[in-house]
Amino acid sequence: MHLVLHALPGCQVRSLSDVRYLVGLGNYTAGDDAVGVFVVEHVVANGLDRGFAAVDLSTNALNLVSYLKPDTEAVLVIDAASLDLEPGAYRFFSPDEVKTRKELAGLSTHEGDVLKVLDLAASAGFPIPPLAIMGIEPCNMASGIGLSARLAKCVPAYAAAAIERLSQL
Repeated sequence: MHLVLHALPGCQVRSLSDVRYLVGLGNYTAGDDAVGVFVVEHVVANGLDRGFAAVDLSTNALNLVSYLKPDTEAVLVIDAASLDLEPGAYRFFSPDEVKTRKELAGLSTHEGDVLKVLDLAASAGFPIPPLAIMGIEPCNMASGIGLSARLAKCVPAYAAAAIERLSQL
């Protein structure tokens, strides 16, 4: 092992989990808005987070900036999104493929728009790694804890699809 680790002076050995991120966003008290968080919890609870770090940002999308580092290889963000799809359906897209329809008073840690956070990060000089968003069409965004039955039964499938997509970035 000594020969392998020291064969290339100046090279660092690190695990992929330090440079690839599966990020869940959402509000636990707003029904299906929490789908991204529930997917990340499923990944961690089932030991599926191999080769990447699964990160629960909940409602603090602004913290995404802390994962935009020069050595970050890829980021996949999972969030509820109004995409005019059948409730429970999902779509992967890059930030450049969509425009936000979310009305915000500003940018705060209590409400977030991942697209606005990425624009802010880019304008501040943060490196934007290969990044995709998994938007999941919600059924119910009313106040309440827990996902709708339709989305709850799909969490394992969402997790598998997200992990597969992250591996392709």
